[in-house]
Amino acid sequence: MKTMKSWMFAAILFCGTSMSAQAQEYYQTKDEVAVTIGGGTNSQLFDAFSRLFGVMGEALVTGIMTGGHYVGTTSYDNEKYIPALSVEYFHHVSPMVSIGGIAAFNGYSSDMYCNWQTSDHVSTKEKIGSAKKYNITVMPAVKFDWLRKKNFGIYSKIGLGATYMYEKEVQKNDGSGQDIDDKVVHSDGKWMANFQASLLGIEAGTEKIRGFAELGAGEQGIILAGLRYKF
Repeated sequence: MKTMKSWMFAAILFCGTSMSAQAQEYYQTKDEVAVTIGGGTNSQLFDAFSRLFGVMGEALVTGIMTGGHYVGTTSYDNEKYIPALSVEYFHHVSPMVSIGGIAAFNGYSSDMYCNWQTSDHVSTKEKIGSAKKYNITVMPAVKFDWLRKKNFGIYSKIGLGATYMYEKEVQKNDGSGQDIDDKVVHSDGKWMANFQASLLGIEAGTEKIRGFAELGAGEQGIILAGLRYKF
């Protein structure tokens, strides 16, 4: 009987030691960094609504009357977008919870046009310059690992911070087809409270390097994907 009890005690001790070793291996990575790319950010949606309702780009020089008469608001075309790019860092304070921060960037550029009306009332659209806008965001964040395995994980994260939105419009044409030195006709910067709420994140790969995808809303995007390194 004593021999059986000794074997049972040894087995329990072995299992406990083994589980403890697995747990240490399981949670041995305390820090992680990631890069992401996404679309449908808060600032991009804000810009779209701003353009739709004409609250941006109204501060153009109206003295470019050579060859015609300025009759409309500014229009934009040939837009080129910089996707939502971000970097993030998290440190695990427990197996489930980690804290850190997110830095995000996106922007776009476009050609800028004015409508001109000739003396015989023929309207034309003429390129007179360019417009650019950049959005830079910094957010403290918290990440919750609902499932944390060596090669797979499910998580959520939320961040809250601020975005600096900077825009500039440059006139390059005097309205009669003659190029001029670049002239800034509108420049503005403002802050906006912002957030990222990724309700569902899934990652897979090795213990230290993983690809991931997230679904949510915020300044990193409605849908985003990236690469994460754990150490």
